[in-house]
Amino acid sequence: MSGTDKFQLFVYDGDFGLPSFDVECSKSILYTIIAQVPVQKKLLNSIKNCAFYNGPCFVHKNVKFNTFHEIVLYLKTLNYDLDKDLSPKQRSESFAITNLVDSKLKPVTEFVFYTDQRNYHEFTKVWYFKALPMPFNQIHASRIQRRAEDLIESLYPNDVNMEVVKDYINVVARECLSSLSTRLGTSMYFFGNTPTTLDVVVYSYISPLLKLPLPANSIPSLVSLWPNLCDFVKRIDNNYFSDLPKEPKYIKNETQNKNSDDEISYVAISLLTFSAMSLVVGFAISRGFISSNFM
Repeated sequence: MSGTDKFQLFVYDGDFGLPSFDVECSKSILYTIIAQVPVQKKLLNSIKNCAFYNGPCFVHKNVKFNTFHEIVLYLKTLNYDLDKDLSPKQRSESFAITNLVDSKLKPVTEFVFYTDQRNYHEFTKVWYFKALPMPFNQIHASRIQRRAEDLIESLYPNDVNMEVVKDYINVVARECLSSLSTRLGTSMYFFGNTPTTLDVVVYSYISPLLKLPLPANSIPSLVSLWPNLCDFVKRIDNNYFSDLPKEPKYIKNETQNKNSDDEISYVAISLLTFSAMSLVVGFAISRGFISSNFM
């Protein structure tokens, strides 16, 4: 494959034993690994990558895809199809369950990581500030949080009390996880001994709920009520992510978790202000508005 034909996948970095901190990125990474796509993984940890890409972003030749769904559809046209051995009936079932999981568990993870104020300010936002360069840590974290809040608001437009919404989310999570546990049973994967797209999607939603040490964890702790789902996550970890470090990478300990958001914000604002002023002064000198002798 020539340099111009290479597959590239831009994603947020992983942590705490996760392939990525972002659910959609985890889906994309796991799918390409299982399907044996010769992809170059590019982390969104530099100014250049953060300026031009969001996670996930799959690039091939002159095409670019920004959602897991689009990425999978494109890869299937190139014969990278995890569902190729499923019967038509199984394909229909997989499609239905995958849509159900997306509709039920996406609001759960979006609420837990980005809408729950304690989790967002004490953990999620801190992680982005440490994992991404300024000012893109603030930009990306805020954009993802707004998207999550918009989703929750669209689902629960008449509920302004977040505790009520949390109760709804709790019920939805229990129902979905119980259904998945029943469907999985004692099988290795949802359609036998080989993972499919459904396994990729389920793993990517429930693994962060199991692994991330969130300050408010009443909803994430629900996953442990279904041991076969926990074993399912461990099975995929052992088979496809055995080399991932389990130790935290960006948030090293409890005290770092408790860092003041105001302190972080003040540092960011100070540095950005200094950079902006330097640019303004440089522009003024280049145009003759300020004499260099004056400086």
